[in-house]
Amino acid sequence: MTRVAIGERLAHEHPVEADLVIPVPESGTPAAIGYAKASGIPYGSGFVKNSYVGRTFIQPSQTIRQLGIRLKLNPLRDVIEGKRIVVVDDSIVRGNTQRAIVRMLREAGALEIHVRISSPPVKWPCFYGIDFASRAELIASGLAVEEVRRSIGADSLGYVSLEGLIEATQIAENKLCQACFTGVYPISIPADMSEGKMRLEITPVDEVR
Repeated sequence: MTRVAIGERLAHEHPVEADLVIPVPESGTPAAIGYAKASGIPYGSGFVKNSYVGRTFIQPSQTIRQLGIRLKLNPLRDVIEGKRIVVVDDSIVRGNTQRAIVRMLREAGALEIHVRISSPPVKWPCFYGIDFASRAELIASGLAVEEVRRSIGADSLGYVSLEGLIEATQIAENKLCQACFTGVYPISIPADMSEGKMRLEITPVDEVR
């Protein structure tokens, strides 16, 4: 599976000493399996997911998104307590999910929390059907990786490289949309659609931390 292969690549690019690899269910599950396989760190389930709560990053307000995260995921203390945890997810958009997850894992007794992301930093908005933030709201568009790490409260943070992602997909580079990572869109975007989403100054970066 492609996402498992991306997780394997992520483990090679961002190794860490840890006791357990867990996914953010279910978006991070295949990559977490790949990370565990390549690293030799045991894989486990650290969260119980409420399947009746939808994707939080596309909710209309930050308050609803933060509440949704708490309702959606419940950490398993018996699994987490006293362990160094690698937690794998598929992307970071605003940072709300990862910030809440790190907080919940610490409350559940994790000794260390190492966040691993199976995509490169998302810095540009999508106009092709994924209703996520304007560029001003994308945490990686205004912060370096170390600043994102501090913002979400993790002990370390690693993203798979764009080169690693492309290699793992085994899709020709010119056939793979990379717009949200590079800002290079495969087709032109009408000005009336792009004007708001492409501006960085709409929302101060501090407001999305």
